[in-house]
Amino acid sequence: MLTNIRAELGIKNLLLMYVGNLESYQGIDLLLESFTLTLKNTDKADLVIIGGEASDIQKYTQKAHQLGIKENVHFLGSKPVEHLAFYLEQADILVSPRVKGKNTPMKLYSYLDSGKVLLATNLSTHTQLLDDQISMLAAPNAKAYSVGMLRLLKDRTLRQRLGKAGKTLIQQRHTYTAFSEQLNTLYDWLHTELVQGVGSPLML
Repeated sequence: MLTNIRAELGIKNLLLMYVGNLESYQGIDLLLESFTLTLKNTDKADLVIIGGEASDIQKYTQKAHQLGIKENVHFLGSKPVEHLAFYLEQADILVSPRVKGKNTPMKLYSYLDSGKVLLATNLSTHTQLLDDQISMLAAPNAKAYSVGMLRLLKDRTLRQRLGKAGKTLIQQRHTYTAFSEQLNTLYDWLHTELVQGVGSPLML
């Protein structure tokens, strides 16, 4: 069942969203620590995290509690990958806080195609596709990533400009056919993972 996140959780603030598994390389510790710093400068933000195994969700829920930000952090668990676009549409800011990796995450294409602004770490895993003309890039440390969050939270025009630029890039440089092939490959991989009983519906 599709869920209106704001209505279900009573969110009235700007909404940051992370989608994917909660493995250490994804930078969830960085994300929570950055968000803690952000909330010291504004009370107008909520963070929604979609995906992850139950054990990881429990671990990071506990960390959010320890950091004093539990009221503003919402773990929704796994959602069907075919509903990804619906959930991305509800966000104001999308985040990819990866701290390790060399490959470009497939979900970045969906992030950009959504037209919503993307905040990512300035590592090669992201910069093979992203630059500061189509996204907000920040160093992979809590202070720098928080500065990026705050800039986007406070500047609606910047959010709209970068979001539009990202969507235009996908439309101009990545044809529908190529994009569809990439998505089909992703869906095939996800199906294999699920059939084998490994991972969750959103392992991006």
